[in-house]
Amino acid sequence: MKSFDLPITKNPLKTRDDVAKALITMLEPCKDQLVLEGGGLFVGNSDAHYSSRVALMEGWSRLLWGIGPLYKGGYSFDDFPAFFAGFKHGPDPESDGFWGHVPPSDQRMVEMAAISLCLLLSRETFFDPLSDREKDNLAAWLREINRKKMSDNNWHFFRVLVNLALDSLGLESDQEQMEEDLIFLESLYADDGWYHDAIPFDNYNPFAFHFYSMIYYVYAKDRDPERCARFKERAMLFARQYVTYFTDKGNSVPYGRSLTYRFAVSSFFAACAFAGIEVLPWGELKGIVLRNLRWWFAQPIFDSKGLLTIGYRYSSLVMADEYNAPGSPYWAFKTFIILAIGEDHPFWQAEEKPMPKLDKVTYLRMPGTLMCRTSDDDVVMLSAGQYPAFEMNHLAEKYCKFAYSADYGFSVSISNWGFEFTGCDSMLFISDGDNYWRPRREVKDVIGCREMVRSTWQPFGDLTITTWLIPAGDFHVRIHKFVSKREFISREGGFGILHFREHELEPEVDFHEEKDLYGISVPWASTVIKDIGGGRKPFWAKPRPNLNLVASTTMVPCLEGKIGKGESWYGCVVGASSKERNWKKLPDVTFNGSSVTIDGKELRLI
Repeated sequence: MKSFDLPITKNPLKTRDDVAKALITMLEPCKDQLVLEGGGLFVGNSDAHYSSRVALMEGWSRLLWGIGPLYKGGYSFDDFPAFFAGFKHGPDPESDGFWGHVPPSDQRMVEMAAISLCLLLSRETFFDPLSDREKDNLAAWLREINRKKMSDNNWHFFRVLVNLALDSLGLESDQEQMEEDLIFLESLYADDGWYHDAIPFDNYNPFAFHFYSMIYYVYAKDRDPERCARFKERAMLFARQYVTYFTDKGNSVPYGRSLTYRFAVSSFFAACAFAGIEVLPWGELKGIVLRNLRWWFAQPIFDSKGLLTIGYRYSSLVMADEYNAPGSPYWAFKTFIILAIGEDHPFWQAEEKPMPKLDKVTYLRMPGTLMCRTSDDDVVMLSAGQYPAFEMNHLAEKYCKFAYSADYGFSVSISNWGFEFTGCDSMLFISDGDNYWRPRREVKDVIGCREMVRSTWQPFGDLTITTWLIPAGDFHVRIHKFVSKREFISREGGFGILHFREHELEPEVDFHEEKDLYGISVPWASTVIKDIGGGRKPFWAKPRPNLNLVASTTMVPCLEGKIGKGESWYGCVVGASSKERNWKKLPDVTFNGSSVTIDGKELRLI
């Protein structure tokens, strides 16, 4: 993979002006893609589960997450009138660009949030220039969100922001509705800084629940001090945990849905800066956000025009969610909220600092994960497993794998028939011999501590598996207990590493096989899986291209074994590294069914 030679890839992203320039650089190619009289953005022909007309409006609105802060911060750009036209024509029922009336639980409710932020940030830019009729149209269209059924999740924040914005303009708003929504949103607070709804603990904590609560905090802390104090306290708690997702290089662990929003992962820290809440020392906060932007802008996430694409580290529809339309990735612009704060703000005045000193292993109690930092600056999340309340694209791969790596990502599947079609990394797959492979999905009996996490799952009704995941320095250990009423076949994958780099021909690959181990090494990385006393056969798999979020072609070391009737056990050691032949540094691991010993240290299985 290779990035196109675009100006943004040369931006140092050191100063506030650099960040503003980066945003403007990303907006420039969007001007020629505006449709619907300026209120839509056409950047591709793929579809989401809502209409393509609504998707056009979505693309335009998501640009506002950057444009609003840009103007609040005192910046401007020459093409602004073309984008501002959407405020005039989109809400106008007599315009060809009319966005349409808003039915219950509609995508346009989501997009109202960015419009509302613009009105909150700078009424003189986004509201006052409108004619009286245009103002009435905009207010009336926004009010359509009130008293309508919506998804019972973070969406209720969209209605909060709409009514907050209308009230700030002195226009009719539904304050009773806003209070009801805020009460509901607070009912979704779990503990320890984490929220949850129908979806488990994922990135909607940083770039939805906490992000919107920080906006509310800024504009309501004087009139609603008690609730805002709670929002602040929860953000402080969450920041100390969420920071563990990030590497010193700037990337973070991909996990769950909405991964195509890319640098939205640092929008939480940007929103805390906007709110003036020092959840981490200002220099560290600044470093996390700017390093994250630098890392992303160095990746091939743009097309040849400089437009954001659907995908993660590269363009790919394979990994997309059902609600990812061509303009959806511009939700990443939420991180540009740091432009709304002035040059004299302590965030911008602080010297950029490296990551804070973090433990090698951190246990996050609410999501049930272990965040493990390796010696070559990777972060690996060991997950006990979560399961959303509704089926989404690639649910098992996005939520239920054993391990998620900032550097090596994870793979989705395009089929469960044929092992090479599965996202076979970081997971144990079970088959009853028909070439269909079942991974971990729904889990129960989840428990964890700093030493390990555990869960129980059933790929078949007559097979129960209990899995323990244990950090082991730059590696991790997996222990599986099987209770089965018949025989099955199992295959377990380690981390996948990039096979073909940029435009190179076949690289030099070291395929290293022993009786209980398979390692793969290329000049830029190595990956290994070692069986522990189970007699499994090592091999390597080459999944179909474009399944992995980070590497478009991968090689995965694997183990295959049979599961007999009754009780049986398997164990393995897994790791990947930017160093060659990491299997030479494997820890010494044994287990006896009730405990595991790693380099002489015994741990009892919980």
